[in-house]
Amino acid sequence: MIIIFNAEFKIFCPINHRIKLKSVKMKFINLSILFIAVFLSFSEPVSGFLSDFGTTNSDQDKLAQKKMAPTTKLVYPGTDGRLVYSPDSLGNTIPDFSNAGYKGGGVSLPYVAVKETIWPVKGNSTPIIQAAIDRVSALSPDASGFRGTVLLRAGIYELEAPITIKASGVVLRGEGMDDIGTILIGKSPKEKGVKATRQALINIGGTSGTVALEETRQVIQDKYVPVGARTFTVASAKAYKTGDMIIIRRIGNAEWIDELGLSSEKAGRMSWKPFNVNYDRIIVEIKGNTITVDAPIFCAIDSRWGGGEIMKYDDKDRIENVGVENIRGISEFDPEIRITAYGNIDRGSWDDPRPHYDGEEYYSDENHYYNFIGINNTKNGWVRNVTALHFASSLVSVSAGGKWITIEDCESREPISIRAGARRFTYSLNGQLCFVQRCTSHKGRHSFVTSGNTSSGNVFLDCLATMPYSTSEPHGTWVTGTLYDNIKAPLSARFWKDISIGWAGANTVFWNCEGDYMVQNPPTAKNYSFGHIGLNAVVFNAIYQDFSKERGHIEYMDVHISPRSLYLNQLKDRLGTEAVMNITIDGQFR
Repeated sequence: MIIIFNAEFKIFCPINHRIKLKSVKMKFINLSILFIAVFLSFSEPVSGFLSDFGTTNSDQDKLAQKKMAPTTKLVYPGTDGRLVYSPDSLGNTIPDFSNAGYKGGGVSLPYVAVKETIWPVKGNSTPIIQAAIDRVSALSPDASGFRGTVLLRAGIYELEAPITIKASGVVLRGEGMDDIGTILIGKSPKEKGVKATRQALINIGGTSGTVALEETRQVIQDKYVPVGARTFTVASAKAYKTGDMIIIRRIGNAEWIDELGLSSEKAGRMSWKPFNVNYDRIIVEIKGNTITVDAPIFCAIDSRWGGGEIMKYDDKDRIENVGVENIRGISEFDPEIRITAYGNIDRGSWDDPRPHYDGEEYYSDENHYYNFIGINNTKNGWVRNVTALHFASSLVSVSAGGKWITIEDCESREPISIRAGARRFTYSLNGQLCFVQRCTSHKGRHSFVTSGNTSSGNVFLDCLATMPYSTSEPHGTWVTGTLYDNIKAPLSARFWKDISIGWAGANTVFWNCEGDYMVQNPPTAKNYSFGHIGLNAVVFNAIYQDFSKERGHIEYMDVHISPRSLYLNQLKDRLGTEAVMNITIDGQFR
């Protein structure tokens, strides 16, 4: 039996008497392109070997194909193929994250008709591009809410100032994210002493986000509304109807802060003040005084800590149906500015000179654009097929007013900044129900990051960080409900001691990820790791780690579990297979 592999190996091939070769007992074979191996029938049939490659119909092969990955006890496929959730004693479950993304998940990103076309010119292109955007912004939207696309033909565009999209239904499109596509260069200040703007190079957003209508407030009557719940009871639902946009306000009082160990008596100068967490939701059903909303809550509402309330809101000044696509951005920097000092990576803080250490010299100019694309006060937007080079912090930064934003198939390379804290937050999500998939970050710090208690229900799927200088993580005061699904990057969801971050995230889920990780449980909440391949420890920001805190919930180390993707299976259960196919590429859902 002869088997031909298209590969490059070196092996020792035993020669058996059944092959008529000269009197040689062993021959060394070294082939550069094709490897020809001779296998004979000994005690084990050849078909048994071949079954490992899935090339026969033997019984052994059939059994191998049916081999199942393990499943977690908290969420697993049921007999009908749908996911089954196991609640804890209070009713908390792993939440459904499938509402994250454009139009609430499962909707293909649109292709919007071109209404303005711009060609490259010498000199500053900002006024030309901005004027085209403003002209499209003045058009009437079509039945789908789109005004049109501004197309930037392939070439180089120098931008002396940022550009802005502040009307709904406008898309900025280039002709490629590579080095022969559409390239926007954010110019750094030429005059010495002039500081670069901290605005993004491309800014998207309305004038405000959600404005609570306090007069519509109703107190939630349930003593406890668990994580993952979509239904609750109010004193009177008469003033509400299906389709109403509401804020669910989870109150956090001083007693709760004390329970977290972050009162002034327990945490000193790193203490927290009481704060509330707001969830932006839509009513989908009302029965009597019981209200059901479109997406779950990601932090339990507990009467001990202040309970909760709802109210309607207005968001007329928040824009939607906007996007940036098929484009490359470059932040111009001064290559003469270089240092060898590092901080806030595997030791110390940049603000404290004692833990600094020296390494290789690198470009460290920071008087240039920090972010390529900034999104605020926007819902139902997207960024796709975008490359960013040399920005000091983010390819995309979504602020607190962002909701239902999809970011996909993007790449960040070679950020230029000091390699220390407060920089290189490559894909930064501070809003709600945003979705990042199939994106890469090179030399980021917090490459895939959520920040602050305004951040909730955000999802990262099938993303990769190469040469990172810190962990991807919830990073701020009580981020709730972040899902890291098949992420290859160092990850953490933990307590930060001796710094105001404190408990960075709650009800965080790592699902089938790879890389070093650290996961700890905050009081009143949980953090989870399922099917994680990697070392259960991280070296980054070691001086801020507190090993006295309770370890998070970990199931199945060094082996992936079934299903492959939590997000995609939750989406399938909620909207069907077609919704999954709308947003995935070949091989992503299996």
